[in-house]
Amino acid sequence: MTYPPFAFWAFSGLFGILFVLMEAVKRRRQISGTVTRKILHVSTALISMALPSYLSPGWMLVLAGTFTVVLGLSKAFKVFTSIHEVPRKTWGEVVFPLGIGLAVWLVYYALGLDHGLATRALRFGLLTLGILDVAAEWGGQIPSPKLWFGKSVAGSLSFFAAGLVLCAAHGIPLTGTAVAAVAGLSLSESLLGRGIDNLALPSLGALAYLLLVTSN
Repeated sequence: MTYPPFAFWAFSGLFGILFVLMEAVKRRRQISGTVTRKILHVSTALISMALPSYLSPGWMLVLAGTFTVVLGLSKAFKVFTSIHEVPRKTWGEVVFPLGIGLAVWLVYYALGLDHGLATRALRFGLLTLGILDVAAEWGGQIPSPKLWFGKSVAGSLSFFAAGLVLCAAHGIPLTGTAVAAVAGLSLSESLLGRGIDNLALPSLGALAYLLLVTSN
């Protein structure tokens, strides 16, 4: 029987501490759940970028599955209000780790990529989830025409602009292909409501990265 490595427990503990700490801050300081949810959204996505350096793809999948179950139970029993208490119906916090697991499966198993390329694609997907998705929500606070599922033109444009910056930061030339890929990601984000974008964005971001690095 194979036991979880130390890194599995270390990351589990780190994520658990973040959830408990943010819950305590929310209750003590009376901070909006929308704010604490986004802090956790960004921080957990960024921390997850370190997972491939310490865990095998298999254990990353186990970790993702574990937290999907934990957050599903938390939502059912209203444990972590810091991530569940928002003024809209969403399953985004529950499918968040599931989306990361799906991306792990895609780049390391389904596509059969070498470990280095798979890791770079996964990390781009995590930044798509952790940074671009939040940029869309913040940009969505700017008054603009509404689209669907509560999304807005300003939010989609913010996602698009942040996506171009992300490409440039990775040394990806802003060619027509790059602009089209980021536009496709922006459209996908705008079409996916109730938090389902959290399930799809890591994989879509990883695929966009692979398209761009192989076309240049």
